[in-house]
Amino acid sequence: MKALEEETSCQLFRRQGKKVCLTEAGDRLLRFARPFLLEMDAVRSELAGFEKFGAGRIRLGASQQACRFFLPPMLSQFKEQFPQCRFEVKAEDTPKCLQMLTMGEVDLAITLEPIKMTDIEFVPCLTDELRMVIPVEHRWSKDRNVDWEELLKENFILYNRESYTFRILNDYLDAEDIKLSSFMEINSPEAAKELIKVGMGVGIMADWAVEKEAREGQLISLPLGQKKLLRTWGISVRKGRKLNKAERIFMKIGEESGCHWMVNRTLAA
Repeated sequence: MKALEEETSCQLFRRQGKKVCLTEAGDRLLRFARPFLLEMDAVRSELAGFEKFGAGRIRLGASQQACRFFLPPMLSQFKEQFPQCRFEVKAEDTPKCLQMLTMGEVDLAITLEPIKMTDIEFVPCLTDELRMVIPVEHRWSKDRNVDWEELLKENFILYNRESYTFRILNDYLDAEDIKLSSFMEINSPEAAKELIKVGMGVGIMADWAVEKEAREGQLISLPLGQKKLLRTWGISVRKGRKLNKAERIFMKIGEESGCHWMVNRTLAA
């Protein structure tokens, strides 16, 4: 109290024996400060609820494909447990999501497994397969088999070369000593599928991305070869960052959702 009086340069309290009462200046200061004290109490209660009740927000990075296929069931299950938590989702490819994690611009990210990044922790959730996608009239459709000797004759429609998918594919082809001589870069899977349908080329896409078209006979999906080309999806977080309760639960739901997704696809096959 003495320090407060020295700071205000006036007497705020009147001492009468063991009793202390406010002077006129002290009463004026209290009336001015009371709304701020009440607001601070409310903020303290709200902050305490972030950890206990899962309030607050989670900034999440995820690719457009992840936003479309993987994220909705995860968010639906998460919201049942933490209805107060607010999400901010930034739709970016894996390289950009990992960059945002490193810069602290997002808290979590649904990405492909990071390549040689020691500052990122990765929790795997599911695995998918990249397959050759061809139009129904293609010469490979009869044998349902990719002729590797004819690959260089094909025009490929691929995802952009800055993506992790392109890097994974390139490493796979390098191991087979194959260099693609002709390809188009298309950022939209939907546009790529339409181009393949009209015979503009062949593509390499995730099995689930063309599941509907393959089932309806609009496209044909073939394995690349005896050795499957697999990708691992999961949740990435900056190494050393302490997660709150809501973030830990979200990551757990991601693991469970990935397991259910893979089991259901195996049963369907």
